[in-house]
Amino acid sequence: MNLKKALPHLLAIGIFLLTVVVLFSPQFQGKTLRMGDITSFNGSAKEYADYQKETGERANWTGTSFSGMPTFQISSVRAGNQIGLLEKPLQGFLPRPAGYFFGGMLCCYLLLVLLGVSPWLSIVGAFGAALATNHIVLFEAGHMSKIVTIFYLPLIASGILLAYQKKYLLGGVIFAIALALSIRANHPQMLFYFAMTLPIFGAVRFASDLKKGQLGHFAKAAGVLVIGAILALGSGASNLMTTLEYTASSMRGGQVLETPLAAPNGKDAPKKGLEWDYSMQWSNGFKDLVATYAPLAAGGGNGQEITADTDLGKALRRAGLNVRGEFAAPMYHGSLPFTEGPSYLGAVVWALFLFGLFTARRSIAIWLGGGTLLLFLLSLGKNFEGFNHLLYDILPFLNKFRAPSSALGVASFMMVSLGVIGIHDWLKKTDDQPEAAKKQLLYSGITAAVLGLIVAVLLPGFITFAGANDTALLQRFTGGQIEVASLLDALESTRASLYSADAWRSFLFVGLTFGVLFLMWRKTVSPLIGGLVLAAFLLFDFSGVNGRYIAKEDWRKTPRNAAPFQATAADQQILQDTDPHFRVLNVAVNTFNDASTSYFHKSVGGYSAVKMRRYDDLIKGYLSKRDPKVLSMLNTKYFILPGQDGQVQAQRNPNAFGPAWLASNLQMVNSNDEEFAALGSVPDLKATAIVHNEFADEVSGLSPNGQGTITLTKYSPNDLSYLFDSPSEQLVVFSEIWYGPDLGWEVTIDGAPAELIRTNYLLRGLRVPAGQHEIKMSFRPSSYSTGKLISMICSLLLLIGLAGYIGKTIMDRNQGQKTATPTEVL
Repeated sequence: MNLKKALPHLLAIGIFLLTVVVLFSPQFQGKTLRMGDITSFNGSAKEYADYQKETGERANWTGTSFSGMPTFQISSVRAGNQIGLLEKPLQGFLPRPAGYFFGGMLCCYLLLVLLGVSPWLSIVGAFGAALATNHIVLFEAGHMSKIVTIFYLPLIASGILLAYQKKYLLGGVIFAIALALSIRANHPQMLFYFAMTLPIFGAVRFASDLKKGQLGHFAKAAGVLVIGAILALGSGASNLMTTLEYTASSMRGGQVLETPLAAPNGKDAPKKGLEWDYSMQWSNGFKDLVATYAPLAAGGGNGQEITADTDLGKALRRAGLNVRGEFAAPMYHGSLPFTEGPSYLGAVVWALFLFGLFTARRSIAIWLGGGTLLLFLLSLGKNFEGFNHLLYDILPFLNKFRAPSSALGVASFMMVSLGVIGIHDWLKKTDDQPEAAKKQLLYSGITAAVLGLIVAVLLPGFITFAGANDTALLQRFTGGQIEVASLLDALESTRASLYSADAWRSFLFVGLTFGVLFLMWRKTVSPLIGGLVLAAFLLFDFSGVNGRYIAKEDWRKTPRNAAPFQATAADQQILQDTDPHFRVLNVAVNTFNDASTSYFHKSVGGYSAVKMRRYDDLIKGYLSKRDPKVLSMLNTKYFILPGQDGQVQAQRNPNAFGPAWLASNLQMVNSNDEEFAALGSVPDLKATAIVHNEFADEVSGLSPNGQGTITLTKYSPNDLSYLFDSPSEQLVVFSEIWYGPDLGWEVTIDGAPAELIRTNYLLRGLRVPAGQHEIKMSFRPSSYSTGKLISMICSLLLLIGLAGYIGKTIMDRNQGQKTATPTEVL
């Protein structure tokens, strides 16, 4: 190895390590940050984790959320996928989350270095891609899979670009490995948004190759990438196959009811995918986009820290509230329902992005610039409805995603990469065409200055600093102690002053950035010094804003095995019940958006954005109204209710049907609508089993009378056992959620295979002959076992391909062959 050539890269890695060690120093002191999504995951995954710890096997089903559901979207399936062996090296062998952010820096650094950019400028790109406030806010919320997926995107981009530089093998290997890692990270929405920018690249590249008469090269590169994509998709088959299979039955799949229940806004629900208003609830507005440049354009977060000497602080003191120092206030006034902080992408990044639009070669500028514009428009969601509704209606899979505001996370690496590549190209021009380079600097600088002045000077006169819910937010904030009408003007003036300060702060960083570029044009500073100074500016810029949302005091020292939830007296009372299988309805929390109950009990509610469609229908039609018959049908043995003294209390339901029962008669229905409606019209749901005509053959000739017993003898997430005893043939109804047919639940009677049917819209039923029998149900989805095998084969092929490429490179060097280094971006 040539130490002189390797030294800059080693120094860059050292800088990344030092940066994350400093930024995440509390983590290395044994402290943790409480993150909402991680806490919810710990609640939803408690049974899953306990089962895996006890048996060493994966629980593909859990009974603790929404009365039972697959775990595929609670804990992603990685069975057989060996590509994860590369994660630790890419994350610097650091513990998480510090390792994630190191990996984010390294991936963007590799993108730029592989494209011939100097290590010192590549450090700038690495900082801009990984440290954006947008990612810090995501981290605070616990959206780790989203962050990791975003951090792998630069590597995917580098593979594509290298393949079209005729570095077919290198580009194909990097593309396939990076895509496989992104798929493993399990946030397909971020991958989808990035993929939506690729047609721009493809069109530009096709036009260029057509003009040059190199369509054969275009096709060859495309073929390499297609092969890489197939292997990458194959490596994630265990996750993708189970996810796709489950999606069809989830609320992101098609409707079940012939007349779907109305969406919350009263509109008809779509036949497929999520309701438009639900999927677009987290849509950015204009002020949220401005916040990518001036972080407090929309007020920051709902609990934004401000000082007591602001207009709002003074007004609160005049009203009799004792506010001192810094305090959290409801400053956010953008279009999102709420947020912890802005999607700030950095003033320095904005300056570099605008510079790159003028200086990077056209193909790159069109792709990364046009792609960034597309992502900004996508993030507006319902606030740019004509454009986004069209895409929502025509693009496959897009209607299965929600929170379009998150598209801005993908833009971070694209913007800074365009800027850094632009500097790389421009520095060549400063030698060959100094006057042309000067004009590029001048025009881009004027553009940046005009944008900055518009944001700082003109926009305050055109945008409002009032929020739609200010009165309610202030009432909650003050606890109803004072008349909030007197505070509204102070709230708005505080927002305006904070916005103005941030806008001028960003203008200063933009000016400093262009100042360094000017010195680089004059050769006053070298690219090495210029790159390091720009990297320092990025650090100062982001640290000044990021510290508003995660401060050292937010980290807490917690015992290694500390529980994420504390059991209430009601929880403890219920846990004393030795019955192995019953359910709990907790109405003291947001029942269907809370995972705390799932940590202790088998919950009727839970927390998931991918509930089963039939169960979501049940929530809307019956459970939200606390229908007693339907709750008893789900074996709801306890209710947790809010008490008058603020303490929750447990109340036993004596009418719970139990884990299984014998129906005494059948009611056949002809449609899903009839089946669903019958839940509310049948006088006795325990006596009557509602069966759809699609199962008419399975119950043909059956005349149940309900005589006999059915007893649960074993419960585990993947396996259930029952003892049946009856003098005549019966239909057993289980209080277990239907997931089928042929989606993994298998049943045997005395070891002989039998067929489950669906009863009561979403429960399982079984025809059982007379006598005493042992019934066993097991969840063994073929999508899991088949996907595991495919994942193993494809991921090993990818690892072998990577090892082979490295080995070939070493052999070529040992034999004196020069390995081509990419120096052109396109």
